[in-house]
Amino acid sequence: MRHFFVINPHSFRTLSSLKRILIDLESCFSVGRRMEYKIYISRHSRDAVAAVHRYLISVPSDETVRVYAVGGDGILFDCLNGMVDFPNAELTSVPYGSANDFVRAFGEDAKMAFRDIKKLSFAPSRPMDIIRCGASYALLAVNIGLVGKTVINANEILRHGGKDWIRSHTSKIYSLCGARTIMDKEILHQHYTIFVDGKDMSGNYCNIHIANTACDGGEFVPSPYSIPDDGELEAIFMRSRSRLDTLKIIGDRNNGRFGKHKFFESCKCKTMEIYSDTPLCAQMDGESFYARELKIEIVPNGVKIFAPEEMKFTDYSYRAYSKESKVKN
Repeated sequence: MRHFFVINPHSFRTLSSLKRILIDLESCFSVGRRMEYKIYISRHSRDAVAAVHRYLISVPSDETVRVYAVGGDGILFDCLNGMVDFPNAELTSVPYGSANDFVRAFGEDAKMAFRDIKKLSFAPSRPMDIIRCGASYALLAVNIGLVGKTVINANEILRHGGKDWIRSHTSKIYSLCGARTIMDKEILHQHYTIFVDGKDMSGNYCNIHIANTACDGGEFVPSPYSIPDDGELEAIFMRSRSRLDTLKIIGDRNNGRFGKHKFFESCKCKTMEIYSDTPLCAQMDGESFYARELKIEIVPNGVKIFAPEEMKFTDYSYRAYSKESKVKN
């Protein structure tokens, strides 16, 4: 077995904190154990996709390679897309990002367990579904509309900010960009042609959330009934409303309480095709982009992931419960 560590240096506040990770790796793999490992420092977004692919090509196909994404969900996305065609590869996250939504699938307090690299190296692997969206793959979710445009706007600001400034104000930036996006009438009332498992669900929506896991956005649980190994996606459609109505119910959307409002619609599905005459504002696992059409489908058992033995996928359905059970208009 080989171990390949892909590190996003931008996930660390200081150079000293990054050095501590490197020292930890050295102590885990070089002292006494002599296990083969390699470290790659990612230079920019999507750089690690090719790096992981190159490394896996160099390894015999009958030898297991464990890929460790050290950072946040962005570097995890890159690693997944570099290894998805290699059945001998296994994936995990060593969470140092701002959201770490993949790790939250194992519980709100799972972060520290996944930072124990020595324990991770011995952890059992298990299959997990993934999402195919166009030519790319995601572990978590695809958002189209309000959330997609918010991430596009926020990423534009974050790319031009200093590292320390970003770290201090990331959540505020996303909040401000969300408020700005709600003012965008075109996004709130965009028309989509949609086929869900062949069923026509076309209409005007302000957001479409297609989830493989429950968590999104670092603190939110917008799809609490989603389980990442059940062979299905959870789709949540938020119908177009006024700006004021959207502001009123965005908190319920973020916490999966869509059953309170009749202009939400949800369903389990395996495939979805989406078209629009105006560009789709989309994001998948934090990666934002524009498109005219998308085909989204579940890939059952699409990747092997490894996690501490006691860590199981968490049932977040309790987060959708509310004292206020009456459906609103």
